[in-house]
Amino acid sequence: LGQVKEGLGFEVHHRPDGGNVLQPSDVSPGEEEGFMGQVKKFHNDHVPSFKVFNPQGEEGPLEGESPLMEELVSLIRSAKKPIIIAGQGCNDAAEELKHLAETLQIPVCTTLHALGCFDERHPLALNMVGMHGHPTPNFLVQEADLIINIGSRFDDRITGNIGNYIPEARKAAGEGRGGVIHVDIRKSENAKQVANTFFVHSTGKKFMQEVTHRFTVRQPRPNVTADWIASMKAKQEEFPVKIPQYPPKTYTKTNPETGEDMTVTKTKMSTQFVVNMMNELLCENNTIDDCIFTTGVGIHQMVAAQLITWTRPRQMLSSGSLGTMGVSLGYAIGAKLANGQKIVISVDGDGSFNMTFTELKTVAEEKIPVKLLILNNDSQMMVEYWQRLFHDGRYLAVHNSQNPDYCKLADAFGIKNLYCDCTEDLKETMQKFLFDDPDEPVLFHVRVERTPCLPLVAPGKALDNMILEDEDFEVDLSAAPS
Repeated sequence: LGQVKEGLGFEVHHRPDGGNVLQPSDVSPGEEEGFMGQVKKFHNDHVPSFKVFNPQGEEGPLEGESPLMEELVSLIRSAKKPIIIAGQGCNDAAEELKHLAETLQIPVCTTLHALGCFDERHPLALNMVGMHGHPTPNFLVQEADLIINIGSRFDDRITGNIGNYIPEARKAAGEGRGGVIHVDIRKSENAKQVANTFFVHSTGKKFMQEVTHRFTVRQPRPNVTADWIASMKAKQEEFPVKIPQYPPKTYTKTNPETGEDMTVTKTKMSTQFVVNMMNELLCENNTIDDCIFTTGVGIHQMVAAQLITWTRPRQMLSSGSLGTMGVSLGYAIGAKLANGQKIVISVDGDGSFNMTFTELKTVAEEKIPVKLLILNNDSQMMVEYWQRLFHDGRYLAVHNSQNPDYCKLADAFGIKNLYCDCTEDLKETMQKFLFDDPDEPVLFHVRVERTPCLPLVAPGKALDNMILEDEDFEVDLSAAPS
């Protein structure tokens, strides 16, 4: 606001997400244009009215006697293949989401920013949906007769080709036995990307409380989703996220102590293998609930989203589709300062880490006990893979040929560091990284191979048309990412 002269008054309007809007108190509240018009428009969009809307222009209250709400509940009751897409709007309502899913026996998938709002150890958990999501939620979203989207905006990262999105739900909507229920705090999201059967302008928490109340108190829902859940389990068995692995290789080297030749067996590693090992150790040690993870942008980011077992809301701090390379170290510093009792692990790639590693000075000076995992494949692998798919392998600015020695870099700042370049040493070194030295920062430099992050829904493709194996795949060149 700059300098505000004494006597100039402002009124503070509070947003539900904790933000504030400052409004000059001498502006006429009747103005529809200019500043007040924008304030009013913003208020109407972001402050929930707790109403239900349908495409015919009808509206009704979320609570109490409401014909529209009764129709919405009846739709949920009749659906045989429902699925919940939990977005960021569920991060403040993890208990309500769990209660709703268990009451109605509906599988739950999550967006990137909602990871952890539904504990992935739960039998109804589908894990992340979308471009780099698990295969099963992508298949089930396309097969579902009812989509219940709570707190997500249907962006292209979770829909794939919008014209081929949710064909069975669209069909069910036309037959009056399913469709789309979209819950969002922003009224402007109503049918913005996907036509809906009902739009609920509400917080996710309030909507889930109301729906669960109607099913538990008024009229319980018969379990009609047993076959649907069985199909989910079968797909999860058939289509896991695969971990690329390499055959061991034997080398001959000179023993520095005896001067004699010796054979050494080493097995190269993928990013997926390293992240999966980290996750297994944290789960086995019962410390996964106590962790916060941060990421940069790239393969490491999506592999972390896929393979870490997310158990708590806001457990992953990531820039999402904003694509801010280099943020992981800064996020980790902030997360640890704000949550001193948590284990804060930065999962980063060499490309992202190179952009902000000067912040190691802050870590060292302030003795901030963060854990920094650097997955180094000497490349911007995500961009490299897309250039391979969409640009006939014409690679530009994707190989990091002059990376620093990250262990020497850590040494320069007086930060403890570890190194690993083979599967044979990974478990022991990862255990030291995770569980030794809880009160000091540690950097773990891991050499990995250049493997893509799969599954991938290529731009222009339907959500269930995924690249599952690292092999040639026909793509829509007109949909090439910019």
